[in-house]
Amino acid sequence: MNHCLLKTTLAALFAATAFNVSAANPFADVDTSSWAYQAVSQLSDQGVVDGYPDGTFKGDKNVSRYELAQIIARLMAKEESLNDSQRATVQKLSAEYAGELQSLGVRVKELEKKTGNLSNITEIRVQDIPRYDNVYKDNKSSHDELSLRVRLNTMATVNDRSTVYSQLETTMSMNGSTPFAPNRQDWSSRESTDSDKTRTGYGDGDFHMNRLWATYHFGPKQDTSKLPFGPSKNLIGIGQFPVKMGVTGYTYDGQFKGAFISFGDYRQGGRFTIAHGRATDINYNYTGPMVRGMPLKDSTGSAGLISAMMDAGKNNPKLQAMQKQLAAGVESAVQQKITEMTNAGIKPTPAQIQAIKSAAKAAAMDKAVTALTSQSGMYVNNDYYYPMGQDVQESWGQDEDVPVTYASYIFKKPQQWEFHAYGMTANGPVGKICRAYGFAGAYYVTPMWHVQGEYVKNVRKLPLNNERPYSFNYGLHYGTADVLKGGSYEFGLDYVYSQAGTYFGGSSDDIVDQYMGHIYKNWHGMKNVPAYIANVMEDKANGTYSSNKNYGGAKFFLAKASFVPMRGLIIDAEYGFNAKDMGGRKMDNMFMLKATAYLK
Repeated sequence: MNHCLLKTTLAALFAATAFNVSAANPFADVDTSSWAYQAVSQLSDQGVVDGYPDGTFKGDKNVSRYELAQIIARLMAKEESLNDSQRATVQKLSAEYAGELQSLGVRVKELEKKTGNLSNITEIRVQDIPRYDNVYKDNKSSHDELSLRVRLNTMATVNDRSTVYSQLETTMSMNGSTPFAPNRQDWSSRESTDSDKTRTGYGDGDFHMNRLWATYHFGPKQDTSKLPFGPSKNLIGIGQFPVKMGVTGYTYDGQFKGAFISFGDYRQGGRFTIAHGRATDINYNYTGPMVRGMPLKDSTGSAGLISAMMDAGKNNPKLQAMQKQLAAGVESAVQQKITEMTNAGIKPTPAQIQAIKSAAKAAAMDKAVTALTSQSGMYVNNDYYYPMGQDVQESWGQDEDVPVTYASYIFKKPQQWEFHAYGMTANGPVGKICRAYGFAGAYYVTPMWHVQGEYVKNVRKLPLNNERPYSFNYGLHYGTADVLKGGSYEFGLDYVYSQAGTYFGGSSDDIVDQYMGHIYKNWHGMKNVPAYIANVMEDKANGTYSSNKNYGGAKFFLAKASFVPMRGLIIDAEYGFNAKDMGGRKMDNMFMLKATAYLK
């Protein structure tokens, strides 16, 4: 890690955020001993006061009546969540400061006239994480990735029922290592010149529209004067919008291109949502070979999956005997052809001899393809191996975004408990291997301690493991890191158990992504082969494959720590450890550090 560069960047984020949220306090006409000041202080201690607009509450400093009115106005916006005693105190305060509150309302309206109906939040994230070419400890290979991600978020209020949201995003390298992009393909399963059938994703420093969607609020009109992001209940949306499955988002947390309808309030209470469209944040290097197939050989006839399996099966006597037989056959065929030409009075040129050798090797490769695929029970079509079987094939001209229908029900009592139930099915050929349901929940044992858990089941039987896979995770956390509250923090430990086939290609966490969806950057000469498939092929090459053996997936612990040193800046550290795949093969421990600033 370039620690000097990281420290410099973090310092810049601190400075930028401090400039954005800090404000001087030139007034001092309310004594700290006044009943109103004491009442607000008590509400602050109870955790219901956000403080000044800059997120602070200067308990050791006098304030003006107007400043206190600003805090009371924020309290009034939360009146629905207060208990009877707190509500009575707020009503008494609002009566005492009626004049200042009225003045505040006039000033807010005048400000809205000047700024219009647009609001913007800029998100700047610096992240350092190892990127693995091979995550397994017995042959690990990685490089350090230090990156800067910038997101420009905009909300436009069309009217009191319609809102448009957008997010423009770019990710840039800070140490020369190309940042990972989930939708960047780099498969060896197509020629590089086949540009109409490849997808390169977004390059280093390229801006792209990550989100763009519009919502319409239906039903009884909601008062949005106290809501920072527009209507929160009874929404119809269309465009590219965020979708998170469960509490953690380990299974899928990304963008969804389509339409949705939601009944209920996403802030609290019950909410039922149906969405239909395409999941766009898919790790294509992981999912692509499963449905697009893997080449048995390349255009030269000397590389591809068959060559990789032969190399992987060096300790298999049967496979080695077959290779020797094929090599002898090649030599015999070359000598026979040269002899025929010589007997005919033709002296072969070096170019002709090379062509004869190439033809003989291609014929030998065809024999190897026939022998290995039949012995291994591999489904092959047009010289491509389809690991998920005959029913899961897609042509290379189709959109790689996965068509999905998704439904969820969520019930929330903020800072108390929440429950999630959801179901999803992929449509088209992918639907043959991906149809799942899940449950998730979180419960606050105390205001500081909370537990969480999730369970996901894929009801489709996957051919490689001959099972209907499932995953679960649970965790214990202390504190709540709220980016709007300086000084807040959170510590937690999660355990994740995920069988291959329940990682849907796009998680909320880069450590989870690399454990659950690991890809070999170079597997016996083939680039970017999912470990789930490669490990099966390796066993088949060595004659040790068993349909009862578990392949791929991951089980590991994930320790987390978050700290908000000041409003608008959050620092996260994560450590993945004791990681293994379902076969017990050990993975490397992994550390990630990131800092994210929100500027408005």
